[in-house]
Amino acid sequence: MKKVQIKYRYRLLLYFFILVAFIALGFTVYTLQQSKDYSLATLQNELITFNQDVNNKIASGLIYKQITPPAKEMLFTILDTTGFVLYDSRQTEVSIQEDQSGKPEFIKAREKGDGNSLRYSPTMGDEYLFYAKNYNGYFIRTAIKFMSAKPAQIQKDNKYLIMIIALLAALVAATIIISGKLTQPLIKFNQFVGALKSQQKDFSSIDFGDDDFGEIGRKIADTFQQLEKTKLYKQQMSHNIAHELKTPVTGIRAYLETILQSPEMPEEQKMQFIQKAYSQTLRLSNLIAEVSTLNKLDEGGETYKIEEVNISKCLQEVCEEIGYKLEANNIRFHPLISNELKLNGCYSLIYSLFKNLIDNSIEHGGNGIEISLSAGMEQISGEGGYKINFTYTDTGKGVPAEDLNRIFERFYRVEEGRTRKTGGSGLGLAIVKNSVLFHKGTICAECRPGGGIIFKFSLYSL
Repeated sequence: MKKVQIKYRYRLLLYFFILVAFIALGFTVYTLQQSKDYSLATLQNELITFNQDVNNKIASGLIYKQITPPAKEMLFTILDTTGFVLYDSRQTEVSIQEDQSGKPEFIKAREKGDGNSLRYSPTMGDEYLFYAKNYNGYFIRTAIKFMSAKPAQIQKDNKYLIMIIALLAALVAATIIISGKLTQPLIKFNQFVGALKSQQKDFSSIDFGDDDFGEIGRKIADTFQQLEKTKLYKQQMSHNIAHELKTPVTGIRAYLETILQSPEMPEEQKMQFIQKAYSQTLRLSNLIAEVSTLNKLDEGGETYKIEEVNISKCLQEVCEEIGYKLEANNIRFHPLISNELKLNGCYSLIYSLFKNLIDNSIEHGGNGIEISLSAGMEQISGEGGYKINFTYTDTGKGVPAEDLNRIFERFYRVEEGRTRKTGGSGLGLAIVKNSVLFHKGTICAECRPGGGIIFKFSLYSL
């Protein structure tokens, strides 16, 4: 059996109506009780006055039968000290129980001097309010029918009921309006889910509002948009990686197949093919290492160790690794760095940063160029830390101005054919940028007057 689903707005209205009903019921009960208490107090005052009036008339010598109640619904009874009825004003109409000692009003009057009680009278067949008082030798008990004795001011108070009905109507109307306001975010979230299921996934037309729900909705929408961008980016990156892996793998396979299918190949030529295959494995290994570095940085870089890094010593180790490339291309590198310049950071990322910058100049700058690197420390006011500002310059061919904003993109190549020929992966400058971001810094590229490129970046001491 299918479960019937009730919309949240209707459930909210139902809950509120139940709450209003309970409040109205409680208010009604309270009002009726207050009215009853007021009626009892008013009637008791009348009975006290009537009781005293009966006593005054008895004291003046009138016999009981000559005393007339002021209203038809009122009566009085004379009791002796034991509770025995001496006289009752309605004695001719109803049979009065002679012993009244067990009645609540008489017990109270005997103990405290006077007392009252609201009770059903079997002899009169209705609810009466009784009041009894001790007059030293006898008791006078007066009574009045309760239901027929409503105060005039309450009977005439029709506006009171109208006010309650109007208030309830206003509450209902307010509930409908408020429930519409409260459920508006759900409508927006429903629209968001619909947009999420669509192919376009366009959330721009959804107005989440300016309240807390709206802020949450916008954050959720932004998160999904980021996830979509990340998904597209990973798809693109997977495609690029597969494309980049294809070239060295195809080369390695071709060289090895040639060697295997040509057993009579001269040893010299065989070594040449082996050397080329080895070069492709180096390229493949370098690509895998660079992709791994970027993946770690994308994941937040929690696995990277933070330590004190001597910038000058780090550059020396970079030059020791790629010095042969500098010599082969007749490139001179001028590191204008103090031997005492240090910062807290990730050594492997700073090493990769400088290595990729120099490799980029070697691959794209041309032969016989010059590279210079300068740095200066800057204190951060109010934070107690510092950062190092770097300026890296080469005198190579440079980069067209329209490509400067894209050179840090992954797999982006200014010269597609030349980069593939030199074995570049298109990830070097992306690693540079992400290494700078890991150290809370910024980086930008500029065209150098006279040719070449300038990289300006900063690294914060973590």
